[in-house]
Amino acid sequence: MSENKDLLVLFKNVAARIDKRGFDHVTRESVITELGIDSLSMMQIVGEMESELGVMIPDEDLVEIRTVGDLVRKVEARSAA
Repeated sequence: MSENKDLLVLFKNVAARIDKRGFDHVTRESVITELGIDSLSMMQIVGEMESELGVMIPDEDLVEIRTVGDLVRKVEARSAA
C-alpha cells in the first residue's frame, strides 16, 4: 500500500514540475483531464515517471488511462513484470 502512495506522490511531484503548479489535492480518483493536464503534459509526466522508475508503458496502454489511479496501476503492473 505504501508503494501506491509513493507513486501518487511521484505523480504529484512530476506533474507540478512539468505544469509549474501544485497538485496537492490530487487523489487516485482524480480524472487527469479535469486537472487541466493536456495530452502533451501527460506524455511528459509519463515519460519522467518511466525514467525515474525504470519502466516502459506501451503507447497503446496510455489511451486507457483516465484517472491518476489508472496510471498508478499501469506503472505498478510494469514494475512487477
